[in-house]
Amino acid sequence: MITKSTQIWEPGNLVKVGFLNLVVVAKIPTPHDHAPDAYLLTNVPGDKIYKFVPHFGVERVTKEEAIDLYAESVRLAGIDANKAIAKAKEVAEIAAIFKRGE
Repeated sequence: MITKSTQIWEPGNLVKVGFLNLVVVAKIPTPHDHAPDAYLLTNVPGDKIYKFVPHFGVERVTKEEAIDLYAESVRLAGIDANKAIAKAKEVAEIAAIFKRGE
């Protein structure tokens, strides 16, 4: 995630990458804690797609590559959601144990 920037890296916002003015389409989280997130961007007319990874640069990608990147981000988000649900169930079960003893 980009944290030290005056630009707002959220979908729909216009950002400047080098000399390009691009629109943020999606943030693609990485499965590794220390790896930077990637961003899918388009040019203002919307006919070119780019992938931007902080400290690694911007590259033009095909529509198919963008679809694959977005699908992977949805898959990773589902895994994170399932982990959060499992953790919440575990916490609720522990809380229920202590309520029984009251």
